[in-house]
Amino acid sequence: MLKWIDYIWFVGEAFHRREWSPGDGGALLMVCWYMDVFLPLLTFSHRVLNGWWFYLAAAPVLLLAPFVFCRFRYTAKRRDEIWTRFHDYKHMGRRLLATGAVIAGICSLEIFLMIHFGFWKLGNH
Repeated sequence: MLKWIDYIWFVGEAFHRREWSPGDGGALLMVCWYMDVFLPLLTFSHRVLNGWWFYLAAAPVLLLAPFVFCRFRYTAKRRDEIWTRFHDYKHMGRRLLATGAVIAGICSLEIFLMIHFGFWKLGNH
């Protein structure tokens, strides 16, 4: 599992270094976390737990999770290991586009499933 997370980080970081883009590997991981994990988890827990205590207690922890993860996971030694493992710099723009498309596709599938199973409702019912 961490191999895929490291790959997402590498794609964002490599594109940032090559093109001087504003986002880096940590930013790409945060987008992935917020769209693919935080949004459905927040929706599911709101429906199942049905209380504001979750928002006050767990939401700040979940919002800070990608910052803490990147801080402890991507030390200088780990960054060097990841750069040597994924050393191919070709087609970084395509890799970033493909990674973003996969993240958006997973988020779209989750939204569809949440609507389908009744966690979200469309219209005024």
